[in-house]
Amino acid sequence: MATKQQQDSYTYLDFAKRAFAPTARFNELVVRNIEQTTRFHYEVAGDLIQATIEQLNAAASTRDFGTLASRHAEIMNRLTDKASKRSHELVKLATETQAQFANWVEEATQVARKAA
Repeated sequence: MATKQQQDSYTYLDFAKRAFAPTARFNELVVRNIEQTTRFHYEVAGDLIQATIEQLNAAASTRDFGTLASRHAEIMNRLTDKASKRSHELVKLATETQAQFANWVEEATQVARKAA
């Protein structure tokens, strides 16, 4: 009797493991995506903070308006270049994420078809 109950428990656990495997995979993808997105936003915030500090230093150390304006223009040009690179990174991140989730949908569909 105990062996039968134990076998039933193993069968149930195996079923539950297979049934929730797509959900576990989805959660892994979501957590990875949140981590990547958070790191990306952290880097963008760092770029903005760096540009702000450079602008403050330029304002504090420059005596004439023409020099200040040219230094601010240089700072903004560097920030624009960084922003352009970051936008390409964001497109790459979005494309990779979309491919991962499309792959997950395909895998989950295959698991559901096998179960049916």
